[in-house]
Amino acid sequence: MTQQDDLNEFSSENAYRLLVQGVTDYAIYLLRADGVVANWNAGAQRFKGYTAEEIVGRHFSTFYSPAERAEGLPQRGLDTALREGRFEGEGWRIRKDGSRFWAHVVIDPIYKENGELIGFAKITRDCTEQRRMEEARRDTENRFRLLVEGITDYALYMLNPDGTVANWNAGAQRAKGYLEKEIVGQHFSVFYQEQDRLAGLPTTNLEIALREGRFEDEGWRVRKDGSRFWAHVVIDTIYKENGQLLGFAKITRDRTEQLESNAKIIYLARHDAMTGLPNRLQFLERLDEAMDNLHRGEQQIAVVSIDLDGFKEVNDAFGHAVGDQLLSELGRRMKALAGEGETVARFGGDEFVAFKVFRQQRALADFISRLQRALTTMLHLADTDIAPGASIGVAMFPGDAEERTQLLNNADLAMYRAKKSMDEKICYYEATMDEASRARRAMARDIWTALERGQFFLNYQIQRAVSSDEITGYEVLLRWEHPVQGLISPSIFIPVAEECGAIGAIGDWVLERACREAVQWDLRPRIAVNLSAMQLSNAALVERVRSVLAATGLAPERLELEVTETAIIADRDRALYLLQQLKVMGVTIAMDDFGSGYSSLETLRSFPFDKIKLDRSFISELETSKQAKAFVRAILALGHSLNVAVLAEGVETEAQRAILEQEGCHEGQGFLFGRPALLDVLGELHQAVPPQDQPRRA
Repeated sequence: MTQQDDLNEFSSENAYRLLVQGVTDYAIYLLRADGVVANWNAGAQRFKGYTAEEIVGRHFSTFYSPAERAEGLPQRGLDTALREGRFEGEGWRIRKDGSRFWAHVVIDPIYKENGELIGFAKITRDCTEQRRMEEARRDTENRFRLLVEGITDYALYMLNPDGTVANWNAGAQRAKGYLEKEIVGQHFSVFYQEQDRLAGLPTTNLEIALREGRFEDEGWRVRKDGSRFWAHVVIDTIYKENGQLLGFAKITRDRTEQLESNAKIIYLARHDAMTGLPNRLQFLERLDEAMDNLHRGEQQIAVVSIDLDGFKEVNDAFGHAVGDQLLSELGRRMKALAGEGETVARFGGDEFVAFKVFRQQRALADFISRLQRALTTMLHLADTDIAPGASIGVAMFPGDAEERTQLLNNADLAMYRAKKSMDEKICYYEATMDEASRARRAMARDIWTALERGQFFLNYQIQRAVSSDEITGYEVLLRWEHPVQGLISPSIFIPVAEECGAIGAIGDWVLERACREAVQWDLRPRIAVNLSAMQLSNAALVERVRSVLAATGLAPERLELEVTETAIIADRDRALYLLQQLKVMGVTIAMDDFGSGYSSLETLRSFPFDKIKLDRSFISELETSKQAKAFVRAILALGHSLNVAVLAEGVETEAQRAILEQEGCHEGQGFLFGRPALLDVLGELHQAVPPQDQPRRA
């Protein structure tokens, strides 16, 4: 019998033939002993693209790549099947169109009953999609593995069911200090503090994760070097598909920096950043607590208001960095001295406040003495010695006030009195202070009302040549007719206007009204208007003067602006710059009250004033004091040498005028030459020319 007859006999059973040929999911075909394809089913045609007519009779190596054929891979598959009874493997195979597919291949040898080899049964399945999915799965797993291993901000690792470490990522090494080889296999309790381990905390945490599906908490953990870090920990349970516990996924993040940052924020919310003292919030909390818990009749609370003396001068002379050092050092001193029942705080700037709970007066005296010593002892800063100072005000609870706000206000009132005093730097609150404060607040309200309702008016005082009756000018003087209190002195209401901020608006009103009236009454040769320190610190002053002159029609040379050196030194550079701009405009500038304040020759040198006004305090003693006469003579000589006119204020007697004339004084002002009066009165005295279109006042 021929080999073909054998094959025909092999395939003679029709049922099996139909079964094999009808299968489309598998390529099932026979190979002869030499590897030639003997038959072909529908699945083979579907997978490989060949029809039976195209492939039967060809060697099955057609399905392999040239490289694999060169290596003898097809024959090795047959040899393996013969040797081991079966060959099974996977690999790339080639379709008719040249495309590749991933094939799972099984080759079984087929024998006759007498043991003679007939050929091979070959079953091939296209597993390309499964391979793609498997590769995608492996790729995803690999990406996750690389992701986990590469994360450095989180410690990500697995625990076995018994709590031993199964793997370790870079974040875990960074956070805890262990290399993978050092920690894998050790129990994770090594990361806990000893007291936590003794308390069974690691096991408890795993039990919580098992019971609730997750454990999450924060706490201190320990690194390899023994140092602590604040950790946020999450432990999740991991199960197999069959429900068996695989272990635990553990994520740990080092939050020490955030904890410290939060602690710092909380600290700064209740402390002064510069001095470390309690701030306003904490001080008020402590004071409220002390007031609530006070044993009345046995204890008192003293609130102490503290304001540094000369702090602005320190900043101006040495710079704000030295000023900050001063505040910091004084804060350190006061923080060190505070004992039980004593609190010192900084409210801001150079303002400090303290309180003490005490039973005996000598305990309070001791506390205030310690405060004063801390605030006045010499400091060495910026390579120089600085002698600090402070004004201190004290108010008592419950004696001086029944509630906190009033208690603090009363301590402030006492401190302000100490501030104004030249020799008393510690003041205790008295009820009369509050009365005076209320009166000043009421006056401040009335000042704003006076501006709105036109209660202010102007008087004018004539300035004359000392050696003749020639009028050299008119000084403008502000007056206030209060509807209830009557005429109020400027010495009373001007300081209040400065405190409440109304002085700027008042100054603008005076300037505009004086310039308008000077034009209406033809006041010549000039009018003199005082400038406040607030006006002199305002950069808009020059434009304000220019606009007023333009609106009223007053020539600039007919306006003289008087300034005190006290107003200038508040911001010397700005003030002198503004005055220079006004002088360029044509306005004349006079230094008022010369000799009563700093009287700095440097100020006279820096700015060429047109006039010096000699303070009235020298003139009042001119007839009786040789020293006063010597001062007047020196100032007049200074004026002559600088080519600056000198006007003497407060001239009231003929003897004073004679001395001034003898000494060479140019001008005078005072009751001898004319009292301050309304323009109507000056017109009646023929000291001003009434406007032609305006009826004269009675």
